[in-house]
Amino acid sequence: MAAESGQDRKLITENIKSSLQKARKFVANRKKTNTRLLVASMAFSGASTLVAGITSAGGPIIGSGIEGWRLACIVAAIFGFTSTISTGAIQQLESTDRLSKGKECLSKLRSLDLGITTGKKNWEEIIKEYEELAITYPELIS
Repeated sequence: MAAESGQDRKLITENIKSSLQKARKFVANRKKTNTRLLVASMAFSGASTLVAGITSAGGPIIGSGIEGWRLACIVAAIFGFTSTISTGAIQQLESTDRLSKGKECLSKLRSLDLGITTGKKNWEEIIKEYEELAITYPELIS
C-alpha cells in the first residue's frame, strides 16, 4: 500500500507539473496575442486619426483636388477598419478574460507545486485543490 501511495503521489506531482507547464505556455501565448491585438488597434486608430486630421488641416497629402481627398479618406477608412477588426478580435476571442483566468490558474498551480516541494500541504488537500482546478480550468489541466 505504501508503494502504491508513493506511485500515486509521483503521478499527481507529474500531472501538476505538466499542468503548470501548460498553464505557463497558455498565459505566455495569451499575453503575446493580447498585446499584439491591442498595439494593432491603437496604432491603426492613431494612424486613421492622423491621416484624417492632417488632411482636414492642410488638404490632401498625396494628390490634389477630389482624387487627393478621396485617397486620404480611403486610407483613413482602411486604418479605421483595421483598428475596429483588432478591437473586435480582442473581444470575440475573450482575450483579456482568458488571460486573467490563465494567470489565476497558473498562480494556484504554483501554490500547489510549492506545497508539494516544501511539504507544507497534506496530500488530501493537494488532491482536492487539483480536482477543483481540473473542474474550473479544464483547458489548462492535463
